[in-house]
Amino acid sequence: MNANLTEQNLLLKLSSGDDKAFTALYQAYREKVYAGAYKLLKSHEQAQEILQDVFMKVWLNRASANSVTNFKSYLYTITRNTVYDHFRKIANDSKKIEEFILEATLFQTASVEQTIAYKELEGKLALVLEKMPQKCREVFVLCKIEGRSYKEVSEMLNISTATINNHIVKASRILKANWEPEYLSFFLFLYFT
Repeated sequence: MNANLTEQNLLLKLSSGDDKAFTALYQAYREKVYAGAYKLLKSHEQAQEILQDVFMKVWLNRASANSVTNFKSYLYTITRNTVYDHFRKIANDSKKIEEFILEATLFQTASVEQTIAYKELEGKLALVLEKMPQKCREVFVLCKIEGRSYKEVSEMLNISTATINNHIVKASRILKANWEPEYLSFFLFLYFT
């Protein structure tokens, strides 16, 4: 009974912010809290973290410590809830990791599919480019695929911008005539935006 009165006295002092009362309670219960956490976690490091978290909560809630009637039960409840919070955090982190892995896998799959589609598109373009006259193909590649300006190509090839425009119009007609409609809009989006 005397120990209980001493514990109640320590709790009363703790509620007014007495750090010596806190230290005395910590010394009296740290092994029990640690043992309880270790029993649930099976990890010394995690049990040590829980011990620190539990007594941090005791200190943060010290103002209401004088209303605690059974400190051992109070500590048990805080320890249990802190361990459960720890498990929830691990489960949540695991879920986030699984979601990240799933997204990365989907992205990688989509990326592989996009690479294959792009290679297929390049192959089709090469076949259509072979059907264009040489100068027309050269102007088309420089302007539309490499993205050079008409003026720049005009200076490179020593031809007028009007001639370049004529080659582009001719190349566009050949492209439209030799390209499947479902791929044409995708191609135009890729190379002309």
